[in-house]
Amino acid sequence: MDATILVIGATGRTGTEVVRLLLERTLPVRAATRRPEAATSRWGRVVETVLFDFDRPETFGPALRGIEKVFLIARPADSHSDQAGIPFVDEARKQDVRHVVNLTAMGVELDEAFSLRILERYIEASGILFTHLRPNWFMQNFDSGPMFADIRTTGALHLPAGDGKVSFIDVRDVAAVAFAALTDPAHECRAYTLTGGESLDHTQAMAALSHACGRAIPYIPLTEEAACARLVEAGVPSDRIERWREFYRKVRAGLCAPVSPDVESILGRHPITMHQYALDRATAWR
Repeated sequence: MDATILVIGATGRTGTEVVRLLLERTLPVRAATRRPEAATSRWGRVVETVLFDFDRPETFGPALRGIEKVFLIARPADSHSDQAGIPFVDEARKQDVRHVVNLTAMGVELDEAFSLRILERYIEASGILFTHLRPNWFMQNFDSGPMFADIRTTGALHLPAGDGKVSFIDVRDVAAVAFAALTDPAHECRAYTLTGGESLDHTQAMAALSHACGRAIPYIPLTEEAACARLVEAGVPSDRIERWREFYRKVRAGLCAPVSPDVESILGRHPITMHQYALDRATAWR
């Protein structure tokens, strides 16, 4: 019988897709989330659910009991994700977890002081087998979260991205690679950079969304100062604003433009395009 796989963040965008793929292959899943009732309502009794919260270390042990493999998302948008993830890794080691598939971010290996890179290094030194997945910006940011809220409220997308290009990736491709890593030992002790197959600026991305939904959604570039002022007005904490500022400096510098072959080499197909993603989610912007 296959061992149960623990999925952290099972009700989030990526975690939901990972759970879906595991269920399609009838593999046993334990869905770890701060909202187990949401997981139960989504999947019913087909999936074992467990309360999990990085702020409550007492939830780590019950979530990990009897687990050999973990899909880990340790607050990638948090500037202190290593502080959240390291105690969890310690507990995983105590409970003899064999393999962690760890979702981080594109380019973290270039900055040893970056929190997600610190966590990568800690997992590598723990003795637990690992697979690091380093995705670029998700296409799904356009149909959820602050970008989607901006489009819905103003009819346009306002960002300090300049004309910098991004090799956006669909969450479904990230989840498919995670599934491969969780089920094929060939991916153990490897790190993959996950991107789409093309690099687009935000004007081109909005053109794809506009074509799919049948109405114009312009991209309006902002200066860094104007963009940060909007965030201050919205009450976003200063540390998050500074992290966001650094992200878009990387976009403008072209650091998010490279296209990696890893998705295609692992999945044996081309990554999902922005055009296909936009068609699949067109009703979100109508």
